[in-house]
Amino acid sequence: MLNQIGKWKIFALETGDFRLDGGAMMGSVPRVLWEKSNPADELNRIDLSLRCLLLDDGENRVLIESGMGDKLTSKFAKMFHVIQPEHPLKERLGEIGYKMEDITHMILTHLHFDHAGGATILDEKNNLIPAFPNAVYYVSNANWNAGMNPNPRDSASYLDINYAPLYKAGKLELVAENSIIMDGISTISVNGHTFGQQLIKVESEGDTLIFCSDLIPLRSHLKLPWIMGYDLNAVLTLEEKTKFLKEAAENNWWLWLYHDPKTIAVRIIKSEKYYDVVDEVMRKFN
Repeated sequence: MLNQIGKWKIFALETGDFRLDGGAMMGSVPRVLWEKSNPADELNRIDLSLRCLLLDDGENRVLIESGMGDKLTSKFAKMFHVIQPEHPLKERLGEIGYKMEDITHMILTHLHFDHAGGATILDEKNNLIPAFPNAVYYVSNANWNAGMNPNPRDSASYLDINYAPLYKAGKLELVAENSIIMDGISTISVNGHTFGQQLIKVESEGDTLIFCSDLIPLRSHLKLPWIMGYDLNAVLTLEEKTKFLKEAAENNWWLWLYHDPKTIAVRIIKSEKYYDVVDEVMRKFN
């Protein structure tokens, strides 16, 4: 099990599972190819995870991504076949001995509903407030602008109830492209999926882990041409993936997969055609 990156203890928080259309997730790849690794249900939807990452160095407790949260309507949950605890982050943190109040830094790769939904909660008076009262929230400046002013193609993915309250509460820090969040944690900006998405790079004592977010949402997307139909600019995604995977293979980085239902993280090497997995951490099911 992957449980340490240098000084950081790391924990996979499996906050829930859901389904999205397989064709949309695989873009131009024919179903006859992708259904081998990602079988679809009767509505053509494939299984996806919501796998957040907790880092703890004894002083800082950094949470990357927030899942869908607990504000979902029954209609929404049925549409996306969402299966999760009533209060996903609170319950998953509690299982490993943490409280919501313990989180000091909350980093969002981008503000789509399946990544930022858990960033806010409803209090006892039904007011929207930050889910982590003692945390500073980090979002890229470019993605904040995209989320507050979404284009028609992207608007269904951005729900401002998940993030607008962060600004009102004074808990939000907007960061530039390719920024250092703190010692050993930095961002890698990519824009093919949506404007201002930031991958999160964790480096410590010679070890490196990258939270790949939606640049490489599934293990299947390690193949260069496998690009989501959801991406705003597939050609740019291909350029970004090509550069990123080459660097990841050369430097033996761990790649953290947010959406893969079975695989938590991998390390890769260059193969004749694409990339081969040489180390793989699998999810354990209860």
